[in-house]
Amino acid sequence: MGRRKSRYDRLFMRDAEAFVRDALRLRDTVLSAQLHLKANGPLFWQLGGLVDKLHELLATVAEKEPDFRMAGLGLLPLPEDYSTRK
Repeated sequence: MGRRKSRYDRLFMRDAEAFVRDALRLRDTVLSAQLHLKANGPLFWQLGGLVDKLHELLATVAEKEPDFRMAGLGLLPLPEDYSTRK
């Protein structure tokens, strides 16, 4: 029987960049939806929690903290040595 291919501890660069792009689009959608909700409503706060978790996950995947002053939170493009880091 053949051996099962090993799994990796990190995403491939193309997968990580696709994830970051999609997560940034989801973040924009959630933030625009929050504009139309009452600030004291439960859905507003749940969506805010989702955005906070997205920021944490984006920092983990991109291996750097989001910079809220830059477009795309300064996460893209990923560094050239992304998939070779350990």
